[in-house]
Parts: sequence; C-alpha cells; structure tokens
Amino acid sequence: MLVAFTSAEALSRYLRPLSTVGYQMDADVGPLLEPKQTSRWVNEDYDVVVRTNSAGFHDSEHPVEKPSNRYRVLVLGDSYIEALQVPVEKGFTQQLERRLREQVKAKEVEVINLGVSGSGPAQYYRILEMKGLLYEPDLVVMAIFPGNDFWDSDPALSGAVFKPYYVIRSDEVLEYRPPSTKGVGSALRPWLRRSALLHLVRQAIASLPIERWLASMGLLAPAGGIKGKHVSIPLGWSVYLREPPQDWLDAEKLTIRMIREASVLSKSRGAAFLAMVIGSVSAVENRWEEALAPYPAARSVAWDFSRPVSLIQELGWQAQFDVIDLTEPFRSDFLATGQSSSWAHDGHWNERGHRLGAEVVSSYLAKHGQKYRLQ
Repeated sequence: MLVAFTSAEALSRYLRPLSTVGYQMDADVGPLLEPKQTSRWVNEDYDVVVRTNSAGFHDSEHPVEKPSNRYRVLVLGDSYIEALQVPVEKGFTQQLERRLREQVKAKEVEVINLGVSGSGPAQYYRILEMKGLLYEPDLVVMAIFPGNDFWDSDPALSGAVFKPYYVIRSDEVLEYRPPSTKGVGSALRPWLRRSALLHLVRQAIASLPIERWLASMGLLAPAGGIKGKHVSIPLGWSVYLREPPQDWLDAEKLTIRMIREASVLSKSRGAAFLAMVIGSVSAVENRWEEALAPYPAARSVAWDFSRPVSLIQELGWQAQFDVIDLTEPFRSDFLATGQSSSWAHDGHWNERGHRLGAEVVSSYLAKHGQKYRLQ
C-alpha cells in the first residue's frame, strides 16, 4: 500500500504540478499562511513564487508600532486580497499603496494586506479584532465577493470547523464560536494540502455527500449545497435568487450583521470603514448564460443579479459607510479593451485585475481625501 500510494503521488505530481504553500492554525482566527515562507502557487494559468511576512500574510513586512506621520489602510478579504495568484508586489494592496503615495502628498500612506483565502465577513471581523487593530488603522477596507462571502460566514452552510464563526442568538446577541484546533482533522490537514494525489481525490468527491462528513472532521472545506428546490444550483449562486430559501436568508442576515459589526468596531477605534464589492467573472463579462448552462434547474429560477450589491449598498446607507462596486468599472474596462481582468481557469484577478482595482479605489479615496482624512 505504501509503494502504491508513493507511486500514485509521484504520478500525480508529474501530471499536475503541486502548490506548496503552507498554512498553519491560529487559535484566534483559524488558518493563516505559514510566516516567512517561500513556496509555490501553481495551476493552468500561473506559476508564482509566494513569500509571506512574519505575521503570516502574503505581504511585505509591517511593524506593529505606527509612526506618527503614517496613514494606515487595512484591507480585509478572502483569496482575492490574499492574492497568491500574483507576486506580492503586483497584488491589490501593494498597488493601492503605490498609487495612494503618488496621489496623496500630505501623508505617508501604508497599506496592509490581511487577506485570508476561504474566509468571509465573520472571519474578516475576527481578523480585524485580533490582528488588525494592533496596527492602529486610519481606514479599514473590507473586500466582499458575493460569490462565496455570504455562505463562508455561516457555520451551517460553510461547515468548515477550522474557521471561527459567530451566530446570532435568539436575543440578537452575537455568540462567538472558536475554530477547532485539535483532533485528527487539524493534525492531518497540513499534510493533505501537500499531496497532489489527495488534491485530485478531493476534486472527485467534491460533489458527493461524503464531503460533508469529511468537512465535519476538519479535513475539507465543503462546496456543499443548500436544502430545498435549489439544491442543484451551486451554493454561492443563492445570493442571486430573487426568492432565496430560508437557509440562505439566515446566512445573509448573519453576513450583513458581521459587515455592520466590522464597521462599528473600526469606527470605535477611530478608523473610517469602506466596503468594496468584487464582481464575478460572469457579472463583469456578462457570461451568466454560459455559467448557468450546465445547470438545467437554473432555467426555471427567477434571478436578480444586482441583489447582493443592493444588499450591501443598503447596509452602507444604514450604517453610514461608503460602498465601492467594482463591477461597473471592471465591466467598462472589459467592453472597451476586450481584455479580461481574471485568469481564464482560476477566476481570480490576474495582474490586470489587481491593477484596475487599485486604480479605482485609490482614485475614489483621493477624490474624497477630506472625508477620509487624507488631506
């Protein structure tokens, strides 16, 4: 069996190059990148050397102590912000920092990347609370990707026991649920990440019920489905349903609550708060029919593709923070140039996407410099 497994692993690595990026469990916030690592992130679209800082983020070093003349921006988000698909210097946060330094002369600007793949607003809030506030930020930017952020925050839909969560009790008080850092799942998960064979097996079982069982042990983060008549539609698309099922509405309520709480926490520490909505490839390039084609049930469903942005904009109006919807500027750029801002197979931003996102956000902040105390 050992010989067979070793041979299968060697063949898998030959057929499919393996990413060697390492993660470790943090008792406060769940999975973080291993600090000070030099590793590889690879798929059909790219082959990137990944370097992390001493805090466990895909970023350059940032001392915790804040100089008196420094304006600090914290960026929270998932894999779009973590940006393993491009070198550190070409990621959104590094490019945002360079552009703000060019456009804002009154202060020295520093942008800090706190992005973690597989996380959602509940985990963003926790990272802000436990890691981000130590840097004394002047502005907190939360990047929200509707395609998965609305279920990543919900323990029932996400099912990944290695992440921290919050639940809303019957009295509307938030109750914290820490990540599971013990047990066989936590011990084996780093090894599973390093196996090319198990990556292939993981893809094969992603659509099977066994995935939920493995997720409950902490071995996998499930792709899952939602109960009810829309079970044959990918889970993340529930946010675009005109009439989502109750399971999904509960997840939305929790997600919106966590975004609100992050804005309240930021403001309580003297930092401004800004939400940034990342449009999917289907939204930016108008490829909804192509995306929905493999799912026959999608033809009989009433869709509202503007719904998630409307939810976040309504929250911004209520909680008094600005919302930047990147979908429209990205769509305008695609229509004008015909060039995609995303990798063909991966779906995340390519170098063009990170550059365009930084251009939009830096221009917005420079234009509203007085409001954000940049002048």
